[in-house]
Amino acid sequence: MSRRALRLGLAAMTAIGLTASAAPAATAAESTATTCHKGEFCLFSGAHQTGKILYRVDAKVTKNGFTFPEVDALDPVITPRSAYNPIPDDFGCIVRLNDRTHFAGSEQEIDGFGAKELSGAPVGSMVSDCG
Repeated sequence: MSRRALRLGLAAMTAIGLTASAAPAATAAESTATTCHKGEFCLFSGAHQTGKILYRVDAKVTKNGFTFPEVDALDPVITPRSAYNPIPDDFGCIVRLNDRTHFAGSEQEIDGFGAKELSGAPVGSMVSDCG
């Protein structure tokens, strides 16, 4: 009986040890989800580019242009508090964030390269506008 109890106790300790060693990997995966990589347009749940990334797209910025897909309808609608815009100022472009789908309702504009703070208003669609 004592051998069986010893084996059960050893198995429990092993399981606890494996669970504890798996926890840091989950945390690392979560922190990766909050990183906006070079060339990506990102909308964040928190101020100052913190929190969860609610929307991310590779803008594929080159010296001659960029690719920014038109988003007609975000489902569900998101409420970002900050953004990172990789589109250089030289292109003379803004990103329009509409609070409803199909580019309707009120809009916020993200102009200029880099980190931007947003109002937290809903975003249901978005498009770049150059000119």
